[in-house]
Amino acid sequence: MAGPVVETTSRILGRFGPTLLGSEYWEANPAKGSKPGYLPRLGSAAGPHKSGDDPHIAGRALDIVLFASRPNEKSLADALVQVLLKLKDKLKFISVVYNGSEWNGAGQKFAHPGHVTHIHIEWGAASMSHTGFEADLEAECKALKPADDTDYEID
Repeated sequence: MAGPVVETTSRILGRFGPTLLGSEYWEANPAKGSKPGYLPRLGSAAGPHKSGDDPHIAGRALDIVLFASRPNEKSLADALVQVLLKLKDKLKFISVVYNGSEWNGAGQKFAHPGHVTHIHIEWGAASMSHTGFEADLEAECKALKPADDTDYEID
């Protein structure tokens, strides 16, 4: 079960962000133990391939599936990463990872191989019930949403 900060972030992104964030995508190559099918773009649950102290198992992580290989999705992901970094002091995450880069809670950027299919946001245990960022994240999500919401094509 995801922590409150994860659930709140996911809810705001899906409700107020571009329609694409609230959609599903086709997963043709699922993790071991899963079948191909449509999955939500916003996900916090640990897949069957996760074990141990994985942050998804602990309810401290959110994945936003936006493929870097698709220009429209990469554009949205890049903009969304900038929103997260802009709100870093309010969101209190410990890291954001996407498309070969990782940003820590202070906004410093590092190389991080992988994560070309999704943005990974992770919070520390102390921030599980964190609040106070909702209005700011909602406003930033609304600003990302195109007027006609067709800039981001759904598969």
